[in-house]
Amino acid sequence: MIYLFEELDIFSQEQLERGLPLLPPKRREYVLRFKQAADQKQSAVGWLLLAYGMRQEYGTKKIPDFQKTASGKPFFAGKNMPFFNLSHSGSFVGCGLHREEIGLDIQKLTPAKPFLVQRVCTDEEQASVKSDLNFCRIWAMKESVGKLTGEGITSSFRDILVLHPEIHTRAIPLENGAGFLAYSTYSGQELPVMKVSAKQLLAELS
Repeated sequence: MIYLFEELDIFSQEQLERGLPLLPPKRREYVLRFKQAADQKQSAVGWLLLAYGMRQEYGTKKIPDFQKTASGKPFFAGKNMPFFNLSHSGSFVGCGLHREEIGLDIQKLTPAKPFLVQRVCTDEEQASVKSDLNFCRIWAMKESVGKLTGEGITSSFRDILVLHPEIHTRAIPLENGAGFLAYSTYSGQELPVMKVSAKQLLAELS
């Protein structure tokens, strides 16, 4: 399941303070290291979505212990645990929760500046970039693949879709042309997207 939160711009400081105690201690400490409230909210809401998803799908009342790979990708410790991935951009926050490895990315719409297009796209992809939305879609897809594999933005990022033909990636437009949410898996299973409001998020977890 993909959980999507679209209300970050109206998520209040009071709501953040209500949500912080619901996070694992080390994640709460991490959130509070950010100096800007907007950064704290982005980081906190991603993990609150994860807690929401774990309760919805697995009946888990708190986020299980997690570790990180060498590339910094978090994963749940223990056997037979689901995989997850988080992303945020602008007023959007997403959480992908799946029984198999998953990469998730959200990109808000930004101008397709020529230097970025050249950095991100292959020659063939550059020819297909006819609008900012075209570029946003390609960028989100590539980021989701990089997050699935753990490669991130490396020297091969420009060619990452070509280098990983075994990976299945879907790009979903955000409302009102605001950008794209993209997720990548090895199985190609299509995952539903559930929109979660701040009210739902905090009511379910409190």
